Amino acid sequence: MRTFGILLCGVLGSLAVGAATAASAGVLVASGDEWTLSDYAYGATYQTGTTAFVQDLATTFGGSNYLLLTGNGNVSNGQLTQLTAQLTALGKTVQTSATFSLGIASGYDAVFHFGQGFSGAQFADLDAYVSGGGDAYVSLGSGWYGTAAAEAAAWNPFFADYGLVAGSSWFTAAGFVDATVTQGPVGATNLIWGYGQSIERLPAGNGVSYVRGSFAGGPQDIGLVGSSQRLGVAGVPEPGTWAMMIMGFGAAGAMMRRRRHGAVLPA
Repeated sequence: MRTFGILLCGVLGSLAVGAATAASAGVLVASGDEWTLSDYAYGATYQTGTTAFVQDLATTFGGSNYLLLTGNGNVSNGQLTQLTAQLTALGKTVQTSATFSLGIASGYDAVFHFGQGFSGAQFADLDAYVSGGGDAYVSLGSGWYGTAAAEAAAWNPFFADYGLVAGSSWFTAAGFVDATVTQGPVGATNLIWGYGQSIERLPAGNGVSYVRGSFAGGPQDIGLVGSSQRLGVAGVPEPGTWAMMIMGFGAAGAMMRRRRHGAVLPA
């Protein structure tokens, strides 16, 4: 019984360490286009895909208090009524802010960004927010920095810490087009897209390609949305957790062997 207690403590200790590690940082989700959650995205053509996408985001982020940043002149507060309605129906309390800082974001479980230009201090605040356990959805493609290359240059030093990279060119035809999802949440068969750029995982990073899609006129199967953690998957130990669990099992096994070798056989 004592050996089983040692084994159980080793496993529980490993799980506790893994849980603490996993809980130490939030999830960053990066989209290459700012229109993907706008009211236009809830039109008849895209409604099913958008609804499934938002449902998956809400499940991943969890919590109950969400903040929508409305400082982008394109996707303003008036373009977020459908997103607000869906999140509210999912039990979230939704508030808005035209500006972002760590002080403003503190107290919210998730922050949604829609293409606003960020300064160096705001990138640092966003990193501190996610590193401290907050979840964030950020989107590019707004033209805030003039060109896609300039936008990628501004965001990629931040994205690199999360295993992601933004492409340096916009793609698709003028206006809104249909992105056929080739990889993504169940039910998100297509999404709206307008002059967005790619979001891919860095080969050596921990980011994942969460939504991939293709366009009628190209490109084909390109990263649209990336994440610092795999969305829609919960309860799977990270590599560090597995290592700690193996160490726990190994220590318990060694204890069991020592007890067997030292036992006195009955006469």
